[in-house]
Amino acid sequence: MKPACRSTKSRHDAGEHLTARQVRIIRHGAAACARAFTLVEIVIAMTIVAVLAAATMPMMKGFQEERVAREPVTALLKLAREARMRAMKEKRPYQVAFHATGFTASRYFNPYLQLTELNEFLEAGETEPAVVSTIDEGDKTDLDNGGRSNKTTELPLAPPAPKYDEHWSEAYELPKEVKYQIQHWYDAEPTPIEGDLVKLWVFQPSGVCQPLKIHVEGPSSTFDVEFAALTADIVRESVDLR
Repeated sequence: MKPACRSTKSRHDAGEHLTARQVRIIRHGAAACARAFTLVEIVIAMTIVAVLAAATMPMMKGFQEERVAREPVTALLKLAREARMRAMKEKRPYQVAFHATGFTASRYFNPYLQLTELNEFLEAGETEPAVVSTIDEGDKTDLDNGGRSNKTTELPLAPPAPKYDEHWSEAYELPKEVKYQIQHWYDAEPTPIEGDLVKLWVFQPSGVCQPLKIHVEGPSSTFDVEFAALTADIVRESVDLR
């Protein structure tokens, strides 16, 4: 009887042990099922992602098209800032010349600039070596001693005038399908830039320039931009993307 009792108790404990393991397995499976996504939820999530992607693609394409269409305005702003900076640094006027094929920044050398003269200036700049705008400390001479290098006086020497690149220029070529017009403050209406016409935007040594309006029209966009007189920055802009 005693061994039988022990056997019954052992079977009873084993039954309790198996039941507890089964309970843990069931609970673990239920928790895993609760954490997993159902097929319906996956389909809904994929549908939302597809809708968002479809809505975003035209927007990204629009940003890209606007960036490409804005390139002439961006290039003009860059040239204007460079010309203004050089005018203030070198204490002489600089210009941006508008012509049918684009914009060209250079030093100001003729208020009645013609296209042939501008082309000659650019061609000369391609053959002339660039001049470094620095003064060599060892290149100073004693003016009180007839310009000889041996110094006979303790007076400070005046440095020679700085040398600048007389043929510096930067240009932007417009795409063939782009046309534009400019308007100075004294113009009654915008002037189309076409043919051999050349119009100038001059930057004084003080940094002051004329206020300018430009109308740029491409096959799929139109820009109307106004530049400030003191800083040559954009102060007003309207864009029409067709």
